[in-house]
Formats: sequence, C-alpha cells, structure tokens
Amino acid sequence: MPRYDDPPPRGSSSSRGGNGARSSSRGDRSVNSSRGGDRSISSQSSAPIDPSKPQWWNDQKKDERRRTDESRRNAIRSENERKKMAAGNVVSYGRSSRGVSEIRDGRVGASAMEGGRGDDRYARKSREGAGAFDEKDDPGKSDKLEKMNNDMMDMHDDRIARKTTADEELQGRSIWDLVDRGTLMVGFCLILVVILAITIPVALISEDEPYIQPPDPLQPTGSPTRHRDLDKEAIGERIARITPGGLNTLLDESTAHHRAWMWLVYEDGMELGASKDHLHQRFVLMVIYFISGPWTPVEGRLEWGSPVHECEWEGIFCKDVEELEAQLEGRIDELLEVGREDGIKIDVPQRIANKLHLRQRLVSGEVPAEFSLLYYLQHLDLENNQLVGALPTPLYKLFNLQTLFLEANFLTNVDAIGEYRHLEHLALSANNFDGPLPESFKNLKKLKTLYLHTNDFKGEVFDILKDFTSMELLDIAGNEFEGTLPTELGNMKNLTSIFIGQNKFRGEIPVEIGNCKNLKELEINNLFDVGGTIPSVLGQLTNLEHIKLDTSAFLGPLPPSLGNLNKLRFLDVSSNELSGQIPSQLGQAVSLKTLGLANNNFRGDIPSQLGKLMQLETMKLQNTDLEGIMPEEICALRTRGNATVLEELEVPCDVECDLETCCTLCS
Repeated sequence: MPRYDDPPPRGSSSSRGGNGARSSSRGDRSVNSSRGGDRSISSQSSAPIDPSKPQWWNDQKKDERRRTDESRRNAIRSENERKKMAAGNVVSYGRSSRGVSEIRDGRVGASAMEGGRGDDRYARKSREGAGAFDEKDDPGKSDKLEKMNNDMMDMHDDRIARKTTADEELQGRSIWDLVDRGTLMVGFCLILVVILAITIPVALISEDEPYIQPPDPLQPTGSPTRHRDLDKEAIGERIARITPGGLNTLLDESTAHHRAWMWLVYEDGMELGASKDHLHQRFVLMVIYFISGPWTPVEGRLEWGSPVHECEWEGIFCKDVEELEAQLEGRIDELLEVGREDGIKIDVPQRIANKLHLRQRLVSGEVPAEFSLLYYLQHLDLENNQLVGALPTPLYKLFNLQTLFLEANFLTNVDAIGEYRHLEHLALSANNFDGPLPESFKNLKKLKTLYLHTNDFKGEVFDILKDFTSMELLDIAGNEFEGTLPTELGNMKNLTSIFIGQNKFRGEIPVEIGNCKNLKELEINNLFDVGGTIPSVLGQLTNLEHIKLDTSAFLGPLPPSLGNLNKLRFLDVSSNELSGQIPSQLGQAVSLKTLGLANNNFRGDIPSQLGKLMQLETMKLQNTDLEGIMPEEICALRTRGNATVLEELEVPCDVECDLETCCTLCS
C-alpha cells in the first residue's frame, strides 16, 4: 500500500483497483513533495518578508503576496471546471470497418443509433454500466483518461495544501494583524458615539439634576383653540376687578397684567377656568413674575409658571384655610376680610399662599406693588436681590405681614414701615438707607428680631427702641448711631443677641444688662467712646457663649466672674486699657476655644490654671506686660493627643517660652 510520506521513485507506478486506477508517475511532483512545498510557502507567509523592514512594510508585502495567490487559485479553479466538463462530454473521431469516417459519441447517456443499429459498443455499455469501454475500441483513449485522472488528483492535493497554508497563516496572528487599522478606528468611533448618545440624555433627565427653567412664555399664537378662546372673555372679566386700573390696564399689551392674562388663557398648562378658586392668586403671582423676572432658577425646583398648582412653585408656601384659622386663634376673619385700602380684594382660595421666599433670585427693579394684592401674606423674603428705590405705598397695607426680609439690596426709603403693626421680624441690613431711623418705627412694638447693620443710619436709636420689650435679637452694628447705652436695655429680658459695635455710642455698659438672663451673644466692640470697667454682672449670664468687647476704651481688671461661664466659647477683650493680672478663674470656663487678651496692660505671670482649658484652640497674649515662664500645663495643650489642639499661642517676648515646642509667636 503506498504511503503519502514515502513516495515511490520517479518512473515507478502504482495501481488502484476499480475505476480509480491511476499512474503515480507525475514527473517530480509527488504528494509528499507537493505538501512539503506548500508548508514552506505557509512558513514564508507567516514569517516577516524582510526583518530589517518596518512592520507596516512587511504587512504590505504580505498583502501583495496574498492577492497574487488568490489570483493563481482563481485561475486553477477555472481550469478545473473546464476539465470537469470535458471529462463528462468526450467525443472521439475514428474510422469504421468500412473505411468511412464516423463520430463516436462517448458522452454519458448517449442513446443507441436510430433504428436499433447492432453496435457492440452500445451493447457493452448496457452490460458494464455507463461509460464502460474497451481499449480495443480506442487505443489512445486510455492514456487520455489516465492523464485526466492524474490531473484531478493534483487539483485535490492543491486544495488540501491551500487549506493547510491558510490555517498556518492564521496561527500566531492577532486580530490587529488580520483587521485593517482604519476599520478598527472607524469601529471604535462608532462605539464611542453610541455610548455618548445614551449616557448624555440619561444624565440630563436624572432626577438629581437641576430643573431647567423654560424660556419666557411666548405670546399666544394667532390660532387659539376654540375652547380657550371662549374662556378668554370670562377670565378677563373676573381678573379685571382685581387689576389696578381695571379693564383698561388689562387690555394694555405693554403691562404685566395683560401678559399674565394671556398666559392664563393660552399658555398655562393647568388651563384654569374662570370659576376656579385660586385663579386670582395665580394671576397676581404671574403679574409679579412678569414685572421683576425672569429670575435665577433653583436646582431641582419647579419654577413659576410650571403646569402645577402655584403652591408647588419654588419659594411659595401655602396653608389650608382651616390650618391658618387654627394658627391665628380667631383672627382669620381679620386676616381674610381686610383687603387693600383701595377696596381691591381677591377671592380667598382654599390653599392660601401665606409665605413668599424669593431670596437670591435676582429679583430686580422696584419692589412690585402687586405684592399688596396678596393681602393675606404673612411672610415676604426678598433678601439678597437687586431691588432699588423705596417701598411702594400699597405694600405698607399688608397689615398681616409678620416677616419682612429686605436685606442686601439697594433700597433707600422705608418711611412708612410702622404700618406693619403685626411685624415680628424685620431685616433691612446692607442697603443704602441713611439719616435717622423713621419715627414710624415706634409702632413696631411686636418686633422680635431687628437687623439694621451695614447702613448709614444716624441719630439716637435707643430713643425709639428702648421700649421694645419683645426684642430677642438686636443687630444695629456698622452705622453711625449716637447716644448712650440706655439702662432700658435691661428691660429687654428676652434678648439673646446684641450687636451694637462700630457706631458712635458713648458711656459705659449699663449694669442693668444683667437682667437679660437669656443672653447668648454680646458684641460691643469698635466703640472708642464706650469704656469704664467691664461689669461683673456679665458673669451671672450663664447662657453666654460669645463675648466680643475688643477695640474700645474699657479699663481696669478683667472680672474673675467670667470664669463662671461654663458655656462661653469665645472671649475677646483685646485692644483696650485693661490692667492687673489675668484672673486664674478663667481656667474654669472649660468650653473656651478662643481667648483674646492681647494689646492690654496685663502684668505678672500667666496663670497655670489656663492649662485646664482642654478645648482651647487660640490664645493671644502678645503686647502686654506679662512675664515669667510659660507654664508647662499650657505647653501641654500644644502636644496633647486629643482631637482639639492649641494651634495658636502668641505671647510677649518677655515670657520665657520655647517657640519650637510651645509658643507660636512672641511680640
């Protein structure tokens, strides 16, 4: 049995039985040599053509060789098809026994001659099967068939070799070698585009992302829907009676009232009818918006004009009528029946907008007088905006107003502020007010908190405020108020915070301040004409947490009673004329975090009891007459292992202290 790996010597022959007999004599080409030659081609295809050349050059040459091989294979395939057709359709030419040339049809399925001619060849075909023949019929035909059979076997071997070569070429090669670089780049770009197209919209609609305010409402289209066109007249008639100037103002296209009317009819997503109980309230709020807007949107909030109930809009707080009635304890009739002084009264809705919080929304221009249409409003916060000028007169008719915050604007006049007879919280700080405090302030006897700091108010302020016994927080710092600190301060027994520094007051701190048992914060600083001794009664105000008496004219000793203040966290009496020794009792104020005694005339040693202030973070003793050695107990506060560490320890240079391990500065 012949083996593929042991080819017979050139010229030898081997036979296969049956119809598959063939000669193995094919010149120098044997099965093994043919496959060996293909394997050499495969190894050449996978190895670099020229190692000295760059990779891209070798890749280009390999592509050229692959294209050449493909052309060669296509040519062989075409030749094989041609030979297959020839093998099944053989027509031979010979001579008959009579010497006449005739055509012998050897094609498969050739029929017998017409008329049942007795030809032996056709008889043999019928006996031995289709295509059977005898060499005696055509001596040269056997050689032709054998040659054709050998060619078919060669083509079969070539196909096997080519498949082996392709498999070997793929071995050891990565996707980067098999795929074109440009195709890969295009693929990556498409993937990136798909990812961005998915992630960006998802991020924009995330519920944690800010609500984006829609653009300003547009004017109604020229072709309104029929049912809203019918509502236009009915809505107009109802809101005209609460519009200053009536129907004439409503029809004037230049007014905010006209814009609000058109918005209600054509643009409001709720599409309110004329009979809705909160139509008036919604209309007034949009008039205010069109006058002073658009405003800065607030992240994650529903802006004014959103298609929901107005009580859900940002900065609007509502209460049900029943809830408000219980809160006012019988004053509900007074609240809801007053209306405006000019007789305008909007219908009371079931959900009343009793608080407007428009802080830091960049509301600009003059304060809209239309706020007064919401006559039941109790809280109005317009702090930190761009409002200018004076408060409009109708606004003073908000008789039920309890909170008015106008801080950090550019307002100049609040002369009629006393009209707010129920006002409890007033903030006018950081505006452009000047001159004496309006006399109408005397009517604000219910005030609990008053912020007037950072203006240019002048004159005698306590002549007006001394009878405000409900006061809890008084901040009038940073003005030019004059006069003495009155003994009536002691009558403000509810005071928790006093800030009166940076003015032109004179005199001393009245001892009556000891009556303010709830006092937590006291700032009487930067008052060059306020002096005398610091009253020891401050040590009786056990709720004190913050005392700032710096940069004034206080003299004498520091009261030892201050050590009784267990809640005291901040004490600054620097830059005065205080003298004597630092009281050791200060070590009992165990909550102290900041202790400022600098720029005074203190003398003697630094008491070691200050080392008990375990929460101390800053202690400034510089520019004094202190001397001696810094106590080890205080230095230990700089290196202790607890969370709170004394970070700043400044002393006079006459005190012996290691600047590397204990003190941070000497002067």
